[in-house]
Amino acid sequence: MNVRRSFVQAVVALTVVVAMPLMGLSGVASAKATHATKSAAWCAKHPKKKAQCPSNAGGGASGSGTSSPEIQVSAVFSPVIQVEANPSFAGDPVTISSSQLFASCDGLEFLSVATGTLVPTVANAVTVILDDDGNADVIMTGLNNCAPGVNVVDASLAVAPYYTALTDYVNYPDVVTPPGVFGLPLPAEVETGDSLTSGDSDVYAVIDVEAPPVYAEQNAEISDSELESSCGGGYFWIGTAGLLAAAGPVGPGVAQTITPPVAAQLDDDGNTGVLFLGISCAATTTTIIADVDAGDHPTYTSTFTVLPPQVT
Repeated sequence: MNVRRSFVQAVVALTVVVAMPLMGLSGVASAKATHATKSAAWCAKHPKKKAQCPSNAGGGASGSGTSSPEIQVSAVFSPVIQVEANPSFAGDPVTISSSQLFASCDGLEFLSVATGTLVPTVANAVTVILDDDGNADVIMTGLNNCAPGVNVVDASLAVAPYYTALTDYVNYPDVVTPPGVFGLPLPAEVETGDSLTSGDSDVYAVIDVEAPPVYAEQNAEISDSELESSCGGGYFWIGTAGLLAAAGPVGPGVAQTITPPVAAQLDDDGNTGVLFLGISCAATTTTIIADVDAGDHPTYTSTFTVLPPQVT
């Protein structure tokens, strides 16, 4: 999902009594508007068709400067920032930032559930803790009026030996994209966290919906009841305009419930998207469903795979 020009900031009060300034979400990460270029989500789903995708789509272990082989960071087709380090650094803090994206937007926000609830950080950087496998995840989003372009993301150990990793995050312009629904990151999300500071088998995901532009400004209903059920510690859906669209029960002894489909408004190109953050989730492959509430009511489905915590 790209950071859209229409993003706005909102303040939401959670049932856990946390006040959160959240960015607004919309649309899918999309490529430049030519007949031969697909959206970033489509490119992620079809890696063998690279010729139809922009050469810098999705980022990778690149960026300007020098990266250490002991730590890597990726932002593949989505704002889910994944840090992968040598497991010998388990428990160490890592600082994630993108001065370029910060400068091209009205600021940055980072979302994490590593503390057992949804914690936003509105700043130009955030510090997270590596789990026992050397991994950490966080969602990075731009606030308001972000310019399209390639932005370097930096992940640096905050303690000696201060290793650094760089990658490129591509913020795509708003264009019409091929229809479908996609769960990112692909090919799978690896759960992170196995301690009080690093989280508890947490899942970070972006769900992108791409519909024909004739449905602009209509709602799409997005659901994945299997993914919700897999997260025993609770979950959060963040929808368009930065609103907390739904939250599942959090805490021991609280019965798990399934929320209604999350409504998200399609933009002028027929695209939209939501974020999912889950706590204490089981490894699973689930089915994402997106229904457009207008016209012929097209329905799109795809699978989303969550892998258990592991060295990556």
